[in-house]
Amino acid sequence: MDVNDYLIDHTKLEWHKMLSAWSWLLDDEAEIEPWLMNRFGDLFFLDEDGAVLWLNVTDGELSEVAENADEFFALLESSVDGSDEDDSEDAADFEDEEESEDNAEDWFLMGIVDEAVESGLKLGPGECFGFKTLPILGGDYVPENLYVSTVEKYWSFCGYVHAQIDGHPDGAEIEIDVPER
Repeated sequence: MDVNDYLIDHTKLEWHKMLSAWSWLLDDEAEIEPWLMNRFGDLFFLDEDGAVLWLNVTDGELSEVAENADEFFALLESSVDGSDEDDSEDAADFEDEEESEDNAEDWFLMGIVDEAVESGLKLGPGECFGFKTLPILGGDYVPENLYVSTVEKYWSFCGYVHAQIDGHPDGAEIEIDVPER
């Protein structure tokens, strides 16, 4: 697995404008240093203490995934990349490998990215894959539910929808104003 196959360049994005769509979730005082962005526009950033946080724009969640960048990359390592020196596995090693594979899939949505690319979807500079119907609203993780968007528009769209959902229990029936994309 080459992580770079699942990342996009985020260096020319207008962060101040983009982060405003997520002000309901992010601490106003937080110092955010953008670090990595997956092909769905999810941002991994380092906070002022060096911890790696994941802003999952599709799910509308912010979570700490590692105490620092080294731990983040360690969590991605698994026997898939041939890093195991010993062929014998105990139960703990197996669980760690499963967690690493799950982390890579969860963080980078590798399976659906591969399917999207195979189906002919291509990203240009400043673009990401987006869900036509967000999974939280019943959309499926399939290429037919994907489109190509600018990162700024997808962030704005997702931030607006998730701000309306925030605080409601799972399964609650609510009315959401879904903006045009």
